[in-house]
Amino acid sequence: MKLVELYLDEIRRHLPPRNREDIVKEINSTLLDMIEDRNPNPSQPVDEETVKAVLKEFGAPRDVAVQYGAKTYLIGPHMFPTYVQVLKIVLIVIAALNILGFVVTILSKSSLDAGLFDTIFQIVGGLMSSLFTGFGIVTLSFAAIEWTTPEEWNIKAGEEWEPEQLIKEEHTQKVNYAGLAFEITLTLVFIAVLNFFLDRIGIYYFDESGWVSTPILNQNFNRYVPWITAYALLDIGLNFYLLRTGVWDKFAIIGRLLINVIKMAVNIAIIVGPAIITVSESAWRNLNFDIDIKAQQLTQGLNIGIDIVLGLAIFGLVVESIKLLYTNFIKGKHAYIEISNK
Repeated sequence: MKLVELYLDEIRRHLPPRNREDIVKEINSTLLDMIEDRNPNPSQPVDEETVKAVLKEFGAPRDVAVQYGAKTYLIGPHMFPTYVQVLKIVLIVIAALNILGFVVTILSKSSLDAGLFDTIFQIVGGLMSSLFTGFGIVTLSFAAIEWTTPEEWNIKAGEEWEPEQLIKEEHTQKVNYAGLAFEITLTLVFIAVLNFFLDRIGIYYFDESGWVSTPILNQNFNRYVPWITAYALLDIGLNFYLLRTGVWDKFAIIGRLLINVIKMAVNIAIIVGPAIITVSESAWRNLNFDIDIKAQQLTQGLNIGIDIVLGLAIFGLVVESIKLLYTNFIKGKHAYIEISNK
């Protein structure tokens, strides 16, 4: 029975891994017995209305799962693997940047002195602080997603759960909740870095005055920060909308297309505009690297690399937009015409 299978799959999503399959088997056995008892004509296959009546009486899938041991979590089981993955990525990046600063400090000093050890202690302290900050941002982000986007938002207040919702959800283009949580968290981290720690992206070295950092993103890039922040916030807003609706509807698709247009416009403006990266000659020289590359050459190479990356990003956005238009508007409309003509 397809409806029973969909019902059990929905219950399975909310159950903890331990004893999950045993619980599902028990519920399946109970449901089949109830359906058999309600069958008005035992010699004939049970009708769909009887199945729906039994499922409705049994209760909404999440309510049933709670009765069998499903718990309320700060970060639920279906989000936890993605949470761990995102947390690892964020903490590894933070640690790598701090370790890179430590290595640069060692390489830029020809001898060990008290100032160097003070700087190392500063780096270690900054590493611990950064790790705790990253942990907090990721955890709070996933907790907010877990608590503000329950699946029950699809059911209006006071409205009873109906088995027909299982069939409706099966034929809709569902969203990937874990993937959206991943995107929201990383976008929040990106916005924080872009607006509060942009000066941290640069060259780090140690001189007579102590620990010094020189940003490589110049004033030309600053003019794009509000636009990049704007489309990043729109991305977050769209993702929260998808978490709430649970499906890619026409509004979400149009929103994605508009955001893609904004992203392409910003990327094109950066490519055709003045260079956004400048490597300071003095900072590059103070690194004391035995590399026969001048700061001007490095600046030129980095700007070319940025243009290539942005060009590839534009190509990807164009492909995604064309696919969305064709799949949801052109192809969908053509299919509707064919059905109408039959």
